[in-house]
Amino acid sequence: MKNTIFLLLFVFGLFACEDDDSIFELSTDGLEVKFTPVAGGAMMYYKLPNNSDIFAVNVRYKNWQGQDVLKTSGYSGDSLLLDGFTRGLEGINARISFVNHHNEESEALDYQFTTLDSAPWSFFDDLIVRSSWNGFQVIYKSPSVVTGMVHIFYLGINPLTQKEDTILMQSLPLSQQGDTLNFIQQQERSSNTIIVRTEDFQGYRVRQEIYPDIDAFRAEQWPMSASDFNDFGMSRDSDKAKTGVEYLFDGELKGLERLIASAYEDKDARTGTEVYGAYLAGPYSYGKPIILDMREQKTPAWIRLYCLYPIRANHAVYPATWGNVWVGSYEDKVPCRVAVYGNSTSDDPDNEGWVYLGELNQKPERKYVTERWSYLTTDFYSAPKDVNELETKDPIYVDILFPPENNTYRYLKVLVLDTFDTSKTDDINRNLQEYFTLQELEVYVKKN
Repeated sequence: MKNTIFLLLFVFGLFACEDDDSIFELSTDGLEVKFTPVAGGAMMYYKLPNNSDIFAVNVRYKNWQGQDVLKTSGYSGDSLLLDGFTRGLEGINARISFVNHHNEESEALDYQFTTLDSAPWSFFDDLIVRSSWNGFQVIYKSPSVVTGMVHIFYLGINPLTQKEDTILMQSLPLSQQGDTLNFIQQQERSSNTIIVRTEDFQGYRVRQEIYPDIDAFRAEQWPMSASDFNDFGMSRDSDKAKTGVEYLFDGELKGLERLIASAYEDKDARTGTEVYGAYLAGPYSYGKPIILDMREQKTPAWIRLYCLYPIRANHAVYPATWGNVWVGSYEDKVPCRVAVYGNSTSDDPDNEGWVYLGELNQKPERKYVTERWSYLTTDFYSAPKDVNELETKDPIYVDILFPPENNTYRYLKVLVLDTFDTSKTDDINRNLQEYFTLQELEVYVKKN
């Protein structure tokens, strides 16, 4: 029995000697290691000893959850990213060892490094959660090294349980360029509690912040009529062509009058269909003021401009009514630059109390035609064949949004500054007399 025990101890001793012999011995002469803190970790830059036996370098450390992490790089490398951290920390231990071609590992060398806050944590440093029309807006910037997800909720009513709950609006990866996110809510609430939560790519929650009492700025259309509109005589009115201020507020958004009239167009006359059922202003209307009277102090939300839906009819030319204005072309009468101002006390366009609210600013040149808000108006493949088909189409419009601020005004001043160009070169505008047209105009304000 004693001999058996002695023999086992002898065998274990041999294995122990073999393990000791498997340790990779090397000199650290020439080894250089430097750590630079980055978001969510540190970059380790290194220069290895001039030793052809070194096949790889191992770095071991514990991440923010206390889990063991092993990072490995080949001899030809010179840097490693040590990630897995959320907060900026100092004095994190790293053990560096080397491996030869026989997979034998050297004794570890101890170092320490420092980290910076990760993107899912520092995301909140410059985060802005603010009011937006019919919802809210989230604006953020991100560091150069971006990892992680953000989840955006608001406190609302769960449609399944009919109880108050956190309603997820969007989940998305963080963007290196930052982003501006706009959220429109289906549930109508006067104010919101917004919850923003971040997590790493392993699905672990990093940070959560709550933003209460964010005004939802619910909007509604404000009734307007021709009597609330003053263009100081710019309107080109015609009963025959059905143009004038009255058509700007008649509720017809697409061009029904023109579609009906197009059935009676004399194709042989080649003068086009002169009926538009729209507002036409000019000549030389660019920069001329239009005053809208909301009749009481309101917080304006936006104005909505409509243009003609594509109708299978030729645009008017002389001697048709306003044929010398249309000159067979519609799109170059559609506004591309519009500025809007508000005034609480005066409808005088020259009063010094006008406050800038917002603008439409699109490029007029034809090479940007697909970016135009009115682009579909020239898409005659979509033109309806009859009135019933027109009713199924969505109108073409653009909104000029104003800041969601609790400032009230009674008057709005609208300046049309330019229209789109339909010429084939950037230097020619065929609308030389500076007319513009609108199918409809709507005003939206904050609900009381």
